[in-house]
Amino acid sequence: MTGSLTHVAQQQLLQIVSELQTELEQLQPLLKQMHLLSSNAVSSAARAGSEGDAFRVLTQAIQQLGQDIKNDVQQAQKKLVEITHEQDTTALKRMARQLNNALSELPVAIRKGEYLAVYASVEAAHAEMHGDSFDSVASMLKQLIDDLRRQVAQQQEKMTKLMEIH
Repeated sequence: MTGSLTHVAQQQLLQIVSELQTELEQLQPLLKQMHLLSSNAVSSAARAGSEGDAFRVLTQAIQQLGQDIKNDVQQAQKKLVEITHEQDTTALKRMARQLNNALSELPVAIRKGEYLAVYASVEAAHAEMHGDSFDSVASMLKQLIDDLRRQVAQQQEKMTKLMEIH
């Protein structure tokens, strides 16, 4: 059914959209930290020479993970802007589903990050001279992923509220 939202529903929608925008903005420092971490990990792998070959592959995966999360966040932010300008209920519900789909990729990225942190720990345990450096990367990645998990849980709560607005 095509129509407009009630004034109350529209205010609720705008409030939740604003909260989601804030949540997504709070991911930016984490994404910058992930980029810095992956850059430092590349340096650690390079210093390790052949001992760092497997770790080098891991750093590429960390870089790709950061880029994937950044793309998902940008797509979600774009959708949030579109939602704030839409009045048609049917279009809003479609956009909310699209937003939900974009944000649903973040838990997948978190699981991938958890795997990469474990993999980094394993590589650190097997590394000889550069194990401490690799272990530092694994610890920092684990912390970043924990922080991302908390942020994404808050976003999912807000998305649930957004999807319930009629």
